[in-house]
Amino acid sequence: MKYFETIPEDFRSTEKPINLWKDQWLKHPEIVISRLSSVLGLNQKLPARVCKVRRINRHVAEDFLNQNHLQQSIGAKLKYGLYLPKTYYRLLQGTFTPESEELLLAVMTFSGAKKYYLGDEIVQSFELIRFANLNGYNVVGGFSKMIRYFIKEKTPGNIMTYIDADWSDGENFSKLGFDLVEKTSPLYFGLDENLNRVKLKDKANAEVVNSGSYKYILSEF
Repeated sequence: MKYFETIPEDFRSTEKPINLWKDQWLKHPEIVISRLSSVLGLNQKLPARVCKVRRINRHVAEDFLNQNHLQQSIGAKLKYGLYLPKTYYRLLQGTFTPESEELLLAVMTFSGAKKYYLGDEIVQSFELIRFANLNGYNVVGGFSKMIRYFIKEKTPGNIMTYIDADWSDGENFSKLGFDLVEKTSPLYFGLDENLNRVKLKDKANAEVVNSGSYKYILSEF
């Protein structure tokens, strides 16, 4: 597990609040550290241009997301992986050298197509459910490359996704062409004997609340 030795000077003037919950840290410290390291610009960066995208099966997607996504894996219809071929292992820093012929660097999952009413038109809408990089890495252009691959394969009418407001305001999604359409209400939680959050339906008994989510839609490709 790596910790921060230095914080970039330019980060101090651009920092945004992050809500980090104790149960998240205790359950997934490696993922939390990677997320914070990404915000601070400390993760190793690799170029998407040398990577390859392809469909992956449920087991590969679940294993990767459970190790690299703070909200873990959840059911999805369509699953994609971003791979670094062995030819480019020389780009990896440190002593880490995978034994396999390729390294899975990112996973993106989607729902199946759903009808979406856009004025008088009905289009096929897909939900982007999960996206995660391998802990400790950021693939520059990786998200865009995977989205483009998905669009070429499925020709969606639009793509919808939710951004966890505890971690982000979704500004990066706006830069990629997504439009903010809604800010959802916070979720309500009680606390168990170990101070872990327990999701509640009735806010009257809530002890803590999260920041809700931002709903974004990409409709122009």
